[in-house]
Amino acid sequence: MIPAALLFGACVFLPMAAAAQDPTPPLDPIDDRIAPFVVDARITMPRFKGSAAVAQSLGVTESDLPGRGLGLVVGGHVYPVRARSLALGIGAELMLRSRASKTIAPAIEDGPDGPTIVTRMTSISPQVSLNFGRRNGYSYLTGGYGLGSFTTELEDSPVGNAETRPKIMNYGAGARWFLRKHLAFALDLRFYKIGAQEAAVERPAYPASTTMMFSAGISSR
Repeated sequence: MIPAALLFGACVFLPMAAAAQDPTPPLDPIDDRIAPFVVDARITMPRFKGSAAVAQSLGVTESDLPGRGLGLVVGGHVYPVRARSLALGIGAELMLRSRASKTIAPAIEDGPDGPTIVTRMTSISPQVSLNFGRRNGYSYLTGGYGLGSFTTELEDSPVGNAETRPKIMNYGAGARWFLRKHLAFALDLRFYKIGAQEAAVERPAYPASTTMMFSAGISSR
């Protein structure tokens, strides 16, 4: 009877004593916040707007100016402020190249092609972003302000160098989806407001303009 009583007491009082102690702290939950940093490389598809004044300076019509092109953009962000589904990012963007070209059709059938007009653009800017979502998928709003270059010229007769670089502001939105632990598919839609450029030696004036660019590529964290 005594062993049975002792066993009964152990079954009753040991759980009560364990309950009276401080509970074991729970395991840390999985951190599902946006990662501390990200870098991007995207192919960009600009849509340049024509200018009658620029076309006239080149001796062509506005419809002869190139519109759609291709380019490459790289950048990166760090996120010093990260909440559960919101993060504030700061970083930089470098447009290495954005180019479009168009060759004027022959004036007569089977005649020689006309000149080729080329539009080129580059830019560099610090960026600020507001990001919404979780670690493996999130969207963002972003904006930046920096300097760059913008020219439209005849391929066989380049314009002179600019005396100053135009100021370029960009703003837009995008998203990243991480299909692997460190690799994501990224989409971005951005507008670039390019400041006016005054005429210089062997270089026409370029009015202020806005260029829309859609881009797609990869991100890594």
